[in-house]
Amino acid sequence: MEYRKLISFGKSSYVVSLPKNWINQNKLKKGNTVYLEEREQDLILSARDNKKAKVDSEIIIQVNGKSVRRLQREIISAYIKDYKTITLVGEELKDKAVEVQNTIQNLMALEVMEQTSKKIVAKDFLDMDNISIFNMIRKIDIILRAMIEDCERMFIHDNYENIYHRDNDVNRLSFLVFRIVEFGLSNSSFMYKKHNLNPQNLLYLWWFAFNLESIGDDIKRIARFMREMKNVNKKQQEHFLKLFTEAKNGYLVVLKGFHNHDEELAHAVLENKEKIIKEVDEFYNENKKIENLGLLIEKLKSMITNSHNLGRVVYQYGFTK
Repeated sequence: MEYRKLISFGKSSYVVSLPKNWINQNKLKKGNTVYLEEREQDLILSARDNKKAKVDSEIIIQVNGKSVRRLQREIISAYIKDYKTITLVGEELKDKAVEVQNTIQNLMALEVMEQTSKKIVAKDFLDMDNISIFNMIRKIDIILRAMIEDCERMFIHDNYENIYHRDNDVNRLSFLVFRIVEFGLSNSSFMYKKHNLNPQNLLYLWWFAFNLESIGDDIKRIARFMREMKNVNKKQQEHFLKLFTEAKNGYLVVLKGFHNHDEELAHAVLENKEKIIKEVDEFYNENKKIENLGLLIEKLKSMITNSHNLGRVVYQYGFTK
């Protein structure tokens, strides 16, 4: 670390000298432009505009020899890393084109611009200036509430397909949140000026969205196991639904705390976690002979735990401020 003194320059400015080694290393000379990025109390000096360099970023994904699942993972990863152009090439593309197209179409603001039997080019049209991470989280919350309502009726009506498709919407929005966070960590000055979010805030919001997405998976699987359960009498159904309602109420209270900036609501849910888990375990021990009950209980406990994680974010991050 080096120390430099500020020099007064006119009535409204200050200057500081730059190390000659840094100037030479970055091949700068008199008249070149340098870039300043504010990060709360820090000021980052760069030789190039990192944001501009990122705008035209492109990645080429080789298709040959890879499974469809791997290609899906690579496309989603490239999307989250904010590549503006994603190109897939290979002789095997023609056999995997439908799955690749579906993956691209399931990512917000990503569109196929060119397609042949050996090449697919997708371009991103997301405008970070006009997107809010909090709006995305609110949309995820709305979808999860609808999934929970459908899940509560699974013993009466088979709503699994609706729940399954809504979980895909949760995934799409979650990937977008992850992408906003990735972008924000690389462009912290922009994110702080535009949305008043620093890197620590973004990491907490990433964890919040991650747990929301996990709750979507839990609800989807709870619905599937409810559909597959056999020899469950009315009393057992009512008992399980009572436990599910407790888990649902915990989730709703935590999200109310998030939206209303009230950490006391989150603390109330966290205080009640062990009691609910104990009740769930007791129900399982009383009815463990029921087919698929163990899997169902595992996902219900996962939903409770993920809601607990949401509550920790609310009071640790300080959304109340």
